[in-house]
Amino acid sequence: MMKNIQRSIYSMLIGAALVGMGSCTKDFEEINKPYKQADEQTASIPGLFNGLVSSLGKYGDDALNVSLLYPITNQQARQNTVAPYINYSGTFWSQYYPDLLTYKALLKKIAEQPSPKAFDNVRHMATVLLASKTLRMLDYYGDIPYSQASNARDGAGYYRPAYDAQQDVYKSVLQGLKNAADSITSDPSQTSIGASESYLKNDFNAWRKFANALRLRYAVRLYNKENALSSAIIKEILEGNKPLPANQSVTALQNDNFGLWPNLIAGASGAILERLSSKWDSYRELSISNIRMSSNVWKQMSSSDDPSGKDIYDPRCVVFFMTNNADKWVPQPQDGSVADGGRPFDNGTERKAIGSDPQNKFATFNYFIAYDRLYYPILVITEADVHFLKAEIYQRGMGVAKNTTLAKTEYEAGLKASVDFWYAYTQQSQIWLQKPPAPDATKMNAFINHPAVAYNGANDADALKKIATQAWLATMFQPAEAWAIVRRTGLTPKDPLYNPGSINKLPYPDDENVNNHENWNKVTKGATPAEQVATKVYWMQ
Repeated sequence: MMKNIQRSIYSMLIGAALVGMGSCTKDFEEINKPYKQADEQTASIPGLFNGLVSSLGKYGDDALNVSLLYPITNQQARQNTVAPYINYSGTFWSQYYPDLLTYKALLKKIAEQPSPKAFDNVRHMATVLLASKTLRMLDYYGDIPYSQASNARDGAGYYRPAYDAQQDVYKSVLQGLKNAADSITSDPSQTSIGASESYLKNDFNAWRKFANALRLRYAVRLYNKENALSSAIIKEILEGNKPLPANQSVTALQNDNFGLWPNLIAGASGAILERLSSKWDSYRELSISNIRMSSNVWKQMSSSDDPSGKDIYDPRCVVFFMTNNADKWVPQPQDGSVADGGRPFDNGTERKAIGSDPQNKFATFNYFIAYDRLYYPILVITEADVHFLKAEIYQRGMGVAKNTTLAKTEYEAGLKASVDFWYAYTQQSQIWLQKPPAPDATKMNAFINHPAVAYNGANDADALKKIATQAWLATMFQPAEAWAIVRRTGLTPKDPLYNPGSINKLPYPDDENVNNHENWNKVTKGATPAEQVATKVYWMQ
């Protein structure tokens, strides 16, 4: 691992990753001191686990989303389209390796216990958490240091670890997820870490669902490259009726929609909320407050450009977005050719009064989503995501027999799950002072049967395009996943006047070139960041 990341890891052990453990006796201001010399005795298992959960608060990278992911996925419009995203391309990298170190410290701590097997559940849950982060690293960067990374405590030979081939890491992580899903148990002999299990609150079936949902996502993602492996995973999960998100609870959304839910984090009244408050601060920054509802998305939610909104057919539109200064539904051209200088987010606890922000010409992110740092989740995978994966699986016959009837059922279940999720979220969030009424059965039927949405399994091309489109819309606030859908399928809507260029992966951080040069060079062949982004990740065609 590059030296500066190793050094940051040493210094972050107490300050960031090991949230909730209490103070250590060693002086961690000496950041060059090898990790093996640190006193791990005060690092508790609950604290290490909660650190892995709370660190997810750093994974909602608004700067990268706005500068790169929203423009290249054709999801959101803004005045300057693709910004200098390379400035932010190393953020996720620098967040991941402290988490990998925390995970390894947790495993070490468990192994030191008098009865390590009593902590099997904790180990499996931590494995699922780390897997979700590792899989995104692979989707972002391709080959990464992994098997030798964050092992600096074992000697100088690990200071500059080799890069693992991404296909090998995918396979390893998927096997780890299977082991975790199959092994998490409700056996009372397992040690409970209580409130420090602040991801799914010791709901072991939810943990199984989370692991299987990730397995299914990546079986579909890798299907064209690892057909036998992917088919076996799909067949095992679907035909074996393995637990998956379904019929989400209105009062426990997190048990079928997985991610960081701030209200569940142990100690959420302290450091975690301070960290998440930066989300609101970032939305008030000019570059992010410039985000507008794009003409491309608007065309997928309204059957006309009538600014009254009378032809909006997608119920999520009024949750995702809000009207402009004139209280009209006006999208910004996807290419940003018409500027908007308003500041809709720069206001106390509710949106600026209609008419008070005359430069705000276009509909924008809903104010309450931008402002909600108490309940708004940083999502990893949702019930809706899983239904759309299953719809594609059945429509294509991936690992199981083709069944267009089941494909239609799963597609419509995905639409309903996405709508239900967002309306349940608004009802439960204390930040949403104006809660939109949920659509009744008549409105939902009109949405599902609208010509732009209605499913026709007899037409493969149309069915797969609609699955991709609705999966893409459902990930409106999961930009990393939206990018994966765009890259994998090539079927998501695009504005014909806007072509942001092809960016297949993120470039490696410059520090890797400096501090881990030999291994970096083996992977990149000396390519510049601008050249690296043309390289396709493993699962791309």
